[in-house]
Formats: sequence, C-alpha cells, structure tokens
Amino acid sequence: MNTLTNILARLKRSIAGTSFAKHVMVVSGSVIIGQIISVLVGPINSRLYKPSDYGTLSVFGAMFSVLGVVGTLQYEMALGTVEDDDEAAHLLVLCLLITAIWTGLIVGVTFTAGNLVTHWLSKDDKQLLRYLWFLPIGVCFYSLSQTFSRWAMRKHAFPQLSLVQIMNNVIGSACTVTLGFFSVGLPGLITGSIMASVYSLWKLTRLTLPDFTAKVQHISFPKLIKVAKSQYRYPLYTTWSVLLNSLSVYIPIFLLTKGFGSSYTGYFSLCQRILYLPTLLISGAITPVFYSRAKQAQKDGTLAALTTKLINSISGINVFFPVFIGLFGEWLFVLVFGGQWRRAGQYAATQAPWMFFSFLVYPLEALPLIYNKQRIAFLFQIVQFILRMGSLMIGISFHNDMLAMWLFGSTSALYMLIYFIWLFRLVNGPVAEILRKLGKDLVFAVIVFGACRGVMWWSSNNPYVMIPLLVPVLGYFSFRGIRQMMLGRSQSLDKRI
Repeated sequence: MNTLTNILARLKRSIAGTSFAKHVMVVSGSVIIGQIISVLVGPINSRLYKPSDYGTLSVFGAMFSVLGVVGTLQYEMALGTVEDDDEAAHLLVLCLLITAIWTGLIVGVTFTAGNLVTHWLSKDDKQLLRYLWFLPIGVCFYSLSQTFSRWAMRKHAFPQLSLVQIMNNVIGSACTVTLGFFSVGLPGLITGSIMASVYSLWKLTRLTLPDFTAKVQHISFPKLIKVAKSQYRYPLYTTWSVLLNSLSVYIPIFLLTKGFGSSYTGYFSLCQRILYLPTLLISGAITPVFYSRAKQAQKDGTLAALTTKLINSISGINVFFPVFIGLFGEWLFVLVFGGQWRRAGQYAATQAPWMFFSFLVYPLEALPLIYNKQRIAFLFQIVQFILRMGSLMIGISFHNDMLAMWLFGSTSALYMLIYFIWLFRLVNGPVAEILRKLGKDLVFAVIVFGACRGVMWWSSNNPYVMIPLLVPVLGYFSFRGIRQMMLGRSQSLDKRI
C-alpha cells in the first residue's frame, strides 16, 4: 500500500512540475480511453461481423496508409522541426496542395481501372470492387488528418488532440455496433470508419483554421517553392522510407488477401490490433510529446539522456505482454472473441517476438529525422521490405499460412532488434546495458508464464482454473511495469528537458 501511495505521489509531483509529463498524461489518457473502448467493443463486433468483413476493411485501411504516405510527400513531418511560423504556414499549404493533386489522381485510377486493381489485390473478394469508391475518400482524409495533427502538435494542442482521439473511437464503435446488430456486414464497418474520420477531420480543421487564416494573406508561390526545396529531404528520402515501412507493415494484408483469401486477412488484422495494444497505450502516447521535445533536447545536449530514460521507463510494460501472447494467444482469442477467431490467436503467437521489439522502436522513429540520417533509415526500410515480402512469399508458395506467419514474425523480430540497436547508438545510448536488462526481464517472464502454461496443460485448458491463476499474475506484471515507468524515470527525464 505504501508503494502505491509513493507512486501516486511521485506521479502527482511530476504532473504538477513539468509540461512534458502533463502532455504525456493528457495524450496517454486519451489513448488509454480510446483503446478501452476498442477492447470493450471488440468481442461484440467479432460476433457481429465475419473475418472476411474485417479482411476487406483491412485491405482498405492498408491502402489508405500506404497511399496516404504519398499524399503529403511527408512535408508535414517538417512542421514539428521548423522554427519560423511563416515557413510552417507555407509547409501547411504545400501539404494541402499535394493532397489535392494526389487525391485527384486516385479518383481517376479508381474509376478507370477499378476492375484491374481489385483483381490484382484479391483472390476472392467481390466486395472490394463494390466499395472501391471509398478509396480516394479515405486517402484524402488520411493525408489531411496527418497534416492537421502535426500542426496541432506544433502548437502543443495536446488536450484537443486527445479529445479527438477519444470521440473518434466512440463514434466509430457506436456506428459499427449499431449497424452490426442489423447484420449489414461490411457496410457497417465502412460506415463506422467514415463517420469517425469525418468527425476527426472536422475537429482538426477547426483547430488549424484560425492559424491558417491569420497567415494566408502572406502565402506566396515563390516562397512555397523555396520551402519545398529547403525541405527536400522529406520527399526525397523520408517519403520513400516511410512508404517502404508502410508497405512492410501492410504487405501481409495484401499478400494474405491475394494468396489465401480475405478471411485470413481478417485473422491477421485482429491479431495485429491486439498485439499493438501496448504500443498504442504506452509508446503511442509518449511518442508525439517525445518528438516535439527531441529537437530541443538535441540542441541542449540532453537527447541521449532523454532517450535512455524513455526506453528504461517503458521496457517493463513491454516484456510480459509478448510472452503472455506467445504462450496463451490461441486460448485467449477463442475465449474473448469466439471460436471463429482461433486462427487469429495462432497468428498472434507467431508475431509476439516482432511486437516485443516494435514496442521499443516505435518511439524512436523520429531520431533519423533529427540527425538527418534519412538515407540510412531508407536502406533499413528496403531490407525490412525484402525480408517480410520474401518470408510471406515462401509461405504462399507452400500454400501454408502458418509457415508464412512464422517466417514473417521471426525475420521481422530480427530486423527490429538490429534497427533498435542502430537507433539507440545514434544518441550514444548504453545499448549493452539496455539489452541485458531486457534479457533478464524476458527470462523472468518466460519462467512465470511458462509455469502457468504447464498448469493450463495439466487442467486441459480449463478456464475456471486458468482465469483465477492468470489474473493475479497479469496484475503483478502490469503493476511492476507501471511502477518502473513512474518511479523516478519519467520524473528525471523531465528535469533534463
């Protein structure tokens, strides 16, 4: 009890004393609430919609993310680094112009070559062509949201962004559940996604509009060209790096849909959503604030300390979740989402090592931009893309989806480990010390959850035995990770900024 009181007291002092902690708590609070909503709605939707419905929606989501990268040529990333407000305003206009041109091109392709696109993407998904008109809308919304979100981060409008995040989940979940009860199928999922995107874009536009209207009279075409040239690294290197990274992330969606069918894509989609929970809850909440402070920390000579403290503070939460999923994934998915999602649980077990390292890499992805190492980062993305695509193609050639998943998970984990070491060395961080600590925590988690897995085998997967056993174990690891995150590490991190 005293330990919990001390943690809360330290957390309260940290929030009261530093803007970094305030921003982290505001953003993380919205992410946590949003994910709680998704977790609560997930078991309902998994029984209202088929895996093939989720598979088709995942194809659309993958296309939004991949094509949306080109929608701004990544110029919006510079909004967080340029110091001059006039230059930032020109960057904003530049992003909007590029988005308009790119959306127009996608509209043309959609309505002239829709049959060819769907035939190339899917093995058996007839719904994809029927709703392909959704593609240019989604890409446009995605690109605009990325631009306006970066502008809001520049203005440190984290409370407003947090509210948008929460309401986005509320609106999308309400729509999908309501329409799901009427057995409308895929249109229910699409409608929920559209309504959530419309709300988010509306709020972000209102957030950006006052700053934009105040500076629009100073916008000039020569200055747009000058700004575009001065930030040439973003379209020349960052765009291709992020595009390859996006393709590497979503290549399973495209290849599984083409090689095995949309149902298998649905299994993989749900698997990814669950595995990304700790990343979204912890790393995803800290990353925007870390990005907004990292540039100044580099100037102050404190970026190494900032990065080291960040990794130390989140590593405790990271360790137990992949081990738990690796050992109990299939059982957990059947229990929570229903028997039709058993394959998704099997997929989750194969991807757990990859997610272990992704959790650590995700907050550090801005470091190549800060150190102007976009070219090397781009080479890393090429290697990642080749590894992932090759592993999936081997599984498809053998007509074995589990072989594809095992190869995909293991090669991705190896890549993420090497990439993490490179990122950490950019700031001259203590790589060996971090890896040694992670190794000790990993061994401890494997021993504890391995013992629980033995009990599960002995009880023949009896949920009445396993649930009372796992709840306190999961509670212990969660409390242990939160304690590690709060006890002094984020506080000392703030003092250095």
